[in-house]
Amino acid sequence: MDFSKVVKHVLVEQNLKPIDLARMTGYTPQHIYDLLRGERRWNEDSINKVCKALGIQIEFKHKERQVV
Repeated sequence: MDFSKVVKHVLVEQNLKPIDLARMTGYTPQHIYDLLRGERRWNEDSINKVCKALGIQIEFKHKERQVV
């Protein structure tokens, strides 16, 4: 699942709008709308701020390959 879809889902779950997320992260509303529409690329800083604001935790899992 892509990060923008996750953020949109969490916004709906928490009854928030992108403008609320902008206030929570310090970004402009236009910046948030652009990120969510894919018109601007997510970077480490924006991902971290959004995760902190919305309580999102990112986990990376590695699937071990079975050696035959």
